[in-house]
Amino acid sequence: MFIELSKRPGQRGQAALFMTMTLTISFGLIGLVVDLGWAYWRQEACLEAAQSAAMGGVMFAMHNNTTWPPATCTTSSTVVCQATATACPTNLVVPSTPTTDVQSACLYAQANGFMATGKQSVTIAANTGNPPTAGGVATAYYMTARVTEQVPLTFLAVIAGRSNSTVAAIATAGVISSPAGDCVYVLDPSANLALNASNGTLIQSDCGFWINSSGATALSVIGGSTVAALDSTSINLVGGFTNANGGNISPAATHSSPAVDPFASRDVPLQRSATAAHPYVCSYGATGGCAHTSTATYACDYGAPGAPLVLNSYTNYTQNPGVYCGGLTIGNVNGVTFNPGVYIFDGGALNIGGSGGVASITGTGVTFFSTGTNSTYGGITITNGVQSIQLSAPTGGSMAGLVYYQDPSLSPGISTRTTSAFAGGVSPMLAGSIYLPTTAINFSNGTSSSTSSVGMVVYDVTFTGGAYFKHDGTNITSLGGTTTSGMVQ
Repeated sequence: MFIELSKRPGQRGQAALFMTMTLTISFGLIGLVVDLGWAYWRQEACLEAAQSAAMGGVMFAMHNNTTWPPATCTTSSTVVCQATATACPTNLVVPSTPTTDVQSACLYAQANGFMATGKQSVTIAANTGNPPTAGGVATAYYMTARVTEQVPLTFLAVIAGRSNSTVAAIATAGVISSPAGDCVYVLDPSANLALNASNGTLIQSDCGFWINSSGATALSVIGGSTVAALDSTSINLVGGFTNANGGNISPAATHSSPAVDPFASRDVPLQRSATAAHPYVCSYGATGGCAHTSTATYACDYGAPGAPLVLNSYTNYTQNPGVYCGGLTIGNVNGVTFNPGVYIFDGGALNIGGSGGVASITGTGVTFFSTGTNSTYGGITITNGVQSIQLSAPTGGSMAGLVYYQDPSLSPGISTRTTSAFAGGVSPMLAGSIYLPTTAINFSNGTSSSTSSVGMVVYDVTFTGGAYFKHDGTNITSLGGTTTSGMVQ
């Protein structure tokens, strides 16, 4: 009788062997996940510290240096240049105020848990020009922070044969300067003498001119006058020019296509008819609203239609924003202070000094907006014995950069009555732009704005009789270049 013997005794121990191999692989995978997860988390911490250090250093540089590229960029100055990456001090102590931008960067890294000591490393490189780590990015100044850390291995130490792994992150921040637009725009599309300078006038602009007229003598500079674009900027001209009798145009005008109105999309506080290009925001004045109709009745905060508010007592006045129906006339006063806000002159002019002497006019954060119909609108006139004018535009909001703003819905070149004028030896200190998109302005008889930050976007402009105009290139006008900071890598 044949008896089959059981094979089970020969298979004993296979389950234990299988479990041992499975556990080894499982623990290996767990070790891989733990170690890689920890390394990833520490690498993200490195990146956060590097970005914070680079951005913090650049922000410190911007707040402590007013010209770009930095004029004092040495290893001993507030804004440090060190093209070769240099380690942060190992004994860095938090001061009340950092003394250099590199110190500020190192402190930001330290605040995020990284110091140049032990198993951590923090290096900073900074210089003018384009950063090597971000090819193609143009900066006036950059700072690159590199942060590393030795991360201990656990399970992977057996496989890798070492106890540590290195994680690192690099970040670059920079000061980015956008190019300036032009400071003087003349929008008339066809007139001769669109920009007219005569009788010893000196007109200078730190960020150039743009003259849209196609006329044969769109730019006229005669009688010993000079029109000069400074700081390597240009005079852009659609049409032709003349510079007879000692006139000087510097540099030579560049033939260009017409420029786009840089304020074409600005909000309009109040207007008699709709202008498609300009957003309509009727939110100024006591009533806070108005309508797009030629027969609309507007609430007057001051004055009345055809009867301007007149300030003519030898005293000091303080005026508030609102709708000034009929305009505003100032003469024979000690001084007028304009509180911040938008002043709307509906159907009348802003006349300062035409009816007598004015000791001082001041206002910070103000915009003067003139509107009305083609027959009632009046421009701005500043003349005859105004001793001191200091006005600055808002620095934020829809009126930012605009110190005087003409309603763009008015017909172009409506009449000489609407021409604005600065005359009679006035030396206005203005910080902001004069925006007259369909009307002209004249500067004459010794008028000077040499200490102002003035931009102009006007239909036509005439300078005569020793007038002097200069823009300093700051961005209070919303026409100059801007300097910002940001991450570039």
